[in-house]
Amino acid sequence: MDRRVFLKTAGMLLASRAISNGVLAEALGSESTSGNGKRFVLPMNRNWRYRSELPAGFEGREFDDSGFEKVVVPHTNKRLPWHGFDEKSHEFVSAYRRHFKLPAEARGKHVFVDFEGVMTASTVWVNGHKLREYKGGYTPFSFELTPHLDWSGNNVLAVAVDSTERPDIPPFGYEIDYLTFGGIYREVSLRVVPASFIENIFAKPKDVLAHASVDVECFV
Repeated sequence: MDRRVFLKTAGMLLASRAISNGVLAEALGSESTSGNGKRFVLPMNRNWRYRSELPAGFEGREFDDSGFEKVVVPHTNKRLPWHGFDEKSHEFVSAYRRHFKLPAEARGKHVFVDFEGVMTASTVWVNGHKLREYKGGYTPFSFELTPHLDWSGNNVLAVAVDSTERPDIPPFGYEIDYLTFGGIYREVSLRVVPASFIENIFAKPKDVLAHASVDVECFV
């Protein structure tokens, strides 16, 4: 097979599989794969609660968020008109909360929350336990939730989103020629993996035409 045709066909197959799996998981609102020895993903895009300020104690599990706005991510902290607006009107700290319960299949496994993008800095809590702050709005990040989860009851994920232009976070601190934005503007999901798992996989193909093989590097 011609190399160009091979690479094009392989790329189309991988893209098709990724899209179909993502759409199916979102439609079902549950894991894309399941089983005692397998990892699975729980979409978390729906049923978020949002407020354009940071109430005291909002990160607590028992905090009353009934007055928050119900939103779906991707979400922007402020909708801007086409012109004639204050360019700093979206620069504030806002609060997001998400209630969730874990399926029985998650018990005994590791659970991570994966954010695909939050502008600009994010501080994350689960059930009132502070995890960490992540600085940067253009790259994905993950935190492990496992030690702080209620396996049979309600859990609450809380996120403080700082959308101000901070000099300690690129590209700010210097003059930029474009307008940024704020909020959880990409997808969120829970990733459930077995007690022993691999991540950060890097596969490097070797001699794909004659004696095809792959070198794989990963963390266990």
